[in-house]
Amino acid sequence: MDSIDTAPLSPGSSVSGYIDKAEGLSLVGWASDRLRPDRRLTVDAYLGGQMVGSAEANCLRPDLVRAGIGDGRYGFSCYVQPGELGPGPVQVQLRVRETGTLLKFNDQTSIRLDPAVFLNFIAADLVNNCNLRCPFCLVDYSGVTKTELMTEETFVSLLRLIRSVPEAGFWLSCLHEPTLHPKLNRFIELIPRDCRKKVWFTTNLAMPMKEEVFEGWAHSGLHHINVSLDSMNPELFAVLRKFGRYHVFEANLNLLAKVFKRVPEAPKMRYITMAFQSNLEEIPRIVEHSHRHWLSSENEIRYTYNVEHITDQFRKDHYLHRDDWPALTARLQALPFHSVIAYPPEDGYEETIRPSANYFDLTKIERPANRPRFTHPLNLRARPDGTLMVSKHETEFAANIHALEDPAAFLRGL
Repeated sequence: MDSIDTAPLSPGSSVSGYIDKAEGLSLVGWASDRLRPDRRLTVDAYLGGQMVGSAEANCLRPDLVRAGIGDGRYGFSCYVQPGELGPGPVQVQLRVRETGTLLKFNDQTSIRLDPAVFLNFIAADLVNNCNLRCPFCLVDYSGVTKTELMTEETFVSLLRLIRSVPEAGFWLSCLHEPTLHPKLNRFIELIPRDCRKKVWFTTNLAMPMKEEVFEGWAHSGLHHINVSLDSMNPELFAVLRKFGRYHVFEANLNLLAKVFKRVPEAPKMRYITMAFQSNLEEIPRIVEHSHRHWLSSENEIRYTYNVEHITDQFRKDHYLHRDDWPALTARLQALPFHSVIAYPPEDGYEETIRPSANYFDLTKIERPANRPRFTHPLNLRARPDGTLMVSKHETEFAANIHALEDPAAFLRGL
C-alpha cells in the first residue's frame, strides 16, 4: 500500500481502484470515483459467472488521504464464502458493481485464493502472564498468581490449524509475553518449515536474553517479530513499562540487531509504540533510531484502549486527545521511514470504557443448547490449556483443541 495508482480502471472512466492483497479468503483493496468523491462503490467477487462475495468500499485508508484521494474512505475487505468454492485453489475476480469494471492485482484481473485458508488468525497464548505491569495494558494481571505454560502436546495439536490461516495469521501469544515460556524456541522448531511465514510474536525484551536465543530467532523463518518500544528515556521507560529496565532492554536490542545482521533471511523487525502525552515529542526519534540501529522494517504507532482497570490518573497524565494526532501524523510523514498509525475511533473513544481482556481466566462460558453460528472468517484465541474461543464471542463458545478429531472441519461448520 505504499504507492497508489490513481489511473482509471478503463478509458473514459472516473473510477480508480486496486486489489492490494489476499488475506486468506479476504480480498483487500480500494475503489473510488474521482468525479463523485462522496459516492461509496460496491465490489463483488466472482468465480466464473457466480458471485461469491461482496463488500462496500467505505473504510478509511490513511494512505489514500495522503495521496489526495478524496476523504480516503474507499477501502474494502471482501470475504469470499468458502462454501461457494471447490476443494483446491481458484482464480477470483473483483468487479465494481456500479460500472462493471474489474479491479487488478499485479496487473492481472484475477487473484488466486486457497479455500484451505478460512481463518483470519489464531492468537495462541503460550502463557497467561507477563513480566511487566504496564499501566495501560489491556489485561488486568492483579489476580494472576501463577504462570500457566502451554504444553508441547497442546502446541502440536494447535499446529493442525496452521494451514487454515493466511501468512502472518498464527500468533505465538497475543496479550501476554511469550519469552516467559522456557520452550519458545523449541515450539518454533516444531512448526513445519513451509508454514513459518504464517507465524510471528510480540515481545517486550524485558529479561536479559542470551545470544543463542536470538540465533534461534534469526534462523527461524518467521514472518516478523514485534518489539514494544515506547521510550528511550530510562525514567519514562520505567513508568510506561513498569518493572522494566531500559539498560536491559537496550542491551537485548543491540545484541538482537548484531545477530540478525549476520543472517540475511532473519525475520523482519517491527516496533510498536503506544502514543502518549509523555512520549509524544520523542516518537519521531524512536522511529528514526529503530530504523537506523535496530533493523526496523516498520513502526506502528498505536492509541491506547480505555480498559476498565486503567486508572483515571494515568488517563489524565498520559492519554492523547483527538486533536493531538494530526501534528504527530505530519511529523511522522516527514520522515524517510515507514510507519503506520492506529488512530483512535472517531466516535466515543474518550468516553467509552471497555472491559479488561482477561480471557485466560474466564471460568463461566455460556454454552447454548444449539451450537452458535458465526460469520466467517473466524478470529480464534487459544488459551494455554488449549481452549479455543472465537474473538469477540469469548463468553459464548469454547472448545478444547484436544477434544477435536478434525479441528479444521469442526471450525468450518461454525
